[in-house]
Amino acid sequence: MTYAQAKGHLVDEFGAVETGGRSIVVGCDGSSASDAAARWAAGTAQLLGCGIRMVHVMPWPILRSTGGTAVLVGRDVLWGAAERLLDKSCRDVRAEYPGVAIEAEVSVGDPVPILLREAAAGSLLVLGSRGLGEVRELAEGSVAAHLATHASCPVVAVPAGWSPRSGEVVVGVDGSEQSRKAIDFAFQFAEQTGASVRAVLAWHDPASVGPGDMQFPVYDIDALEEDSAAVLGEAVAGRRVDHPDVQTTEKLVHGSASKVLLDESRDAGLLVVGSRGRGRIRSLLLGSVSRAVLHDAACPVAVVR
Repeated sequence: MTYAQAKGHLVDEFGAVETGGRSIVVGCDGSSASDAAARWAAGTAQLLGCGIRMVHVMPWPILRSTGGTAVLVGRDVLWGAAERLLDKSCRDVRAEYPGVAIEAEVSVGDPVPILLREAAAGSLLVLGSRGLGEVRELAEGSVAAHLATHASCPVVAVPAGWSPRSGEVVVGVDGSEQSRKAIDFAFQFAEQTGASVRAVLAWHDPASVGPGDMQFPVYDIDALEEDSAAVLGEAVAGRRVDHPDVQTTEKLVHGSASKVLLDESRDAGLLVVGSRGRGRIRSLLLGSVSRAVLHDAACPVAVVR
């Protein structure tokens, strides 16, 4: 049963109509990060000319006592609370973005398969970087890894302190296939929203990345920097031709990927990374770099697979 079906008058009030394109799906849980995610999604939808679909996933109404016994909680009570939470979220978004079409739905069950199903029909899946309750881990740990790895659309994590601001689309570059997809997304998003692109490659000295790896005893650091600059230039060159109206800058930085990307996020409007990279950032989603970016970036982070 959808929220719109349960609260039919909201369909007209919030303008939940066909927009001619896929909606942006928002995972809502009532947290400050979730509220920020809804505002970011609505602002983006306004620029892209599409609607948003706000989804609240209610866990199965079972609580466990300290003695380990399961207690079935009244579903109607929880359903009513979920409807009120989503109702407030919709009204808050509507007040700030009155022209954006909004659909809303309350679902019961595990948030991962439900949100993956919703993402299959969406253009983006947007979550708060930190949330509450059953949705608390949506943008961290194994749940986020599962969503960003398997969602059929890019996943965007929005920090709780986010507020609307202009800024460049910063994209992490490493020469991998996933990085190329992230660059494509960054340029397309920038073109549609009127933003500029800053392509960033963090390069570093050779290092062992696993058991059995051999580290070069002697290497030319200037050659490493030149090779990294070539990778960055090649990655951006074709996109500049395809998107001539997008202002683009390239930035080569010596340092760890996590620190470089976090520093770059401070004045960015959106940070875009691939779900997997190579070298020391070969696992932007599943490794320490992705966790640092998703948890601590000062701007929304889009993970593209």
